[in-house]
Amino acid sequence: MKKGTKILSIPLLSVFILLGFYFYNAESSDQGPKQPIPFSHKIHAGEDQLPCQYCHSFVDVSPNPGIPSVKKCMGCHQHIVGRDVDYDFDGTTINIKNEIAKVREYWANKEPIPWTKVNSTPGYLHFTHKRHVKRGFECAQCHGDVASMDQVYKVNRMNMGFCITCHTENAKNHEELTHLKDCLTCHY
Repeated sequence: MKKGTKILSIPLLSVFILLGFYFYNAESSDQGPKQPIPFSHKIHAGEDQLPCQYCHSFVDVSPNPGIPSVKKCMGCHQHIVGRDVDYDFDGTTINIKNEIAKVREYWANKEPIPWTKVNSTPGYLHFTHKRHVKRGFECAQCHGDVASMDQVYKVNRMNMGFCITCHTENAKNHEELTHLKDCLTCHY
């Protein structure tokens, strides 16, 4: 190997290693993306015991669960204005009444709340929540104990290994396992 090639290969290798660590860690994180309104799943799904499907209402009829519209929020919050109390939202103090006022402002302005997706699948993967919900899987199996989280974050690295492990553990028989491990089941 020429000396110039050796000198170039060391920084290039370092860049690839750093990118690997970045993308590996980006897959799951204990800190979710910043949202326009600090929405607490701990309050809604935990304390108030709203089922996931109340807000993510398309999960059993569509490939995508749907991010709740401001209309869905206002279904409750046109009557519930919130307590005028401070709340520790993952280390940041917020006022519940002020945050609900932001929801009402989006509604008054006829603007959607620009929520940031937490979990997504790559375009080459055909994944449908509907099929998994109808099979009886609980949301927490993939998404973790969302009811104990203020800010939702990725709990699992939902990559091919994660899916294959679940398919292997939950196949009813050998024939179904063969189908669930077939590339074309998810990639078409």
